[in-house]
Amino acid sequence: MNIFLVALGGGIGAVLRALISVTTSRYMNTSFPIATLVVNLIGSFCIGYFNHFTLLSPELKLLIITGLLGGFTTFSTLTLELFQMLHSKMWGRFIGYSTCQYIGCFVLCFIGMQL
Repeated sequence: MNIFLVALGGGIGAVLRALISVTTSRYMNTSFPIATLVVNLIGSFCIGYFNHFTLLSPELKLLIITGLLGGFTTFSTLTLELFQMLHSKMWGRFIGYSTCQYIGCFVLCFIGMQL
């Protein structure tokens, strides 16, 4: 049952991430990977927020945190985007993007845990 909950949540999270990627590329004409930043910031906040709830059952935490938010956020895409920036010698963009991702995600997870 636990594997099913993670798979269900992960599928939903991945679809939500894809929808955000499509929407941001349609309405924002930029080469900056804003979609990955948005999903990782939202996901980090939500992980902190839902992890704080002691009343959630372990199964519901598996569905929401491990499945949904794990499928929604994306470390692998972040890594690829950072590598591409380095390969293209976009030093400033690399530093700015990695700073936004790592510090931003940490701060938002912390804020989520405080609510």
